[in-house]
Formats: sequence, structure tokens, C-alpha cells
Amino acid sequence: MIVHDVRHALSDEEAADYALAMSELERAVVVLCSKERSLGYTRLAEKTGTTYSDVQSAGKSLKAKRLAHISVARHGNEFHGSALFLNERGFAVKEAVEALIRIRAKRVGR
Repeated sequence: MIVHDVRHALSDEEAADYALAMSELERAVVVLCSKERSLGYTRLAEKTGTTYSDVQSAGKSLKAKRLAHISVARHGNEFHGSALFLNERGFAVKEAVEALIRIRAKRVGR
């Protein structure tokens, strides 16, 4: 497991370490999340072709790595599951994941 000081922003190198160590599902979830908005676990599961439980596990993992926080999703007074929001560190990792995806796509295109 990668351990970095959570009190500081991640360097590009540290963000790349996280991106490389993540599961494919964690990468897919990070790309779909932002600091301001979340699709919620149900929509994330639909977009990633997995289950709510799978996304929930990925969300817990991202939270444990101090890359995101989980909030309750509500519509009015009704509970509608959970939502995942990236923090600054998570956003740095998102950028590293997107770079990794571009690099892999170029390699496949050769």
C-alpha cells in the first residue's frame, strides 16, 4: 500500500503512484467523479458496468486513501444512496489516471 502524508497536496509523481496502484474500477470511478458533483453510486455502477456494491467498495477504498469523501445522496427527504466527491488529492490522481488512459490508448493505436 502506498503511504503519503495526507496533509499536503500530491506531487505528479505521487499521483501517478496512486493511479498505477488502483484497480481498473477505481480508475473508472475516479474519472467519473469531480470535486463539485457526483453521479451517485447507482449511476456510477451503471456507467462502469458493475454493481452498487462494487462501486461502494471502490468508494471506501478511495476514502481510505484520503482521495475522496462520501456523502449521503438525498432527493427531498428521501435517501437515495451515497455519492463520492474527490478532494484536491483525488483530483490530482484523476489527472494522473486520465494521463495513463491516454498513454495506453496511444500504445494500442500503434
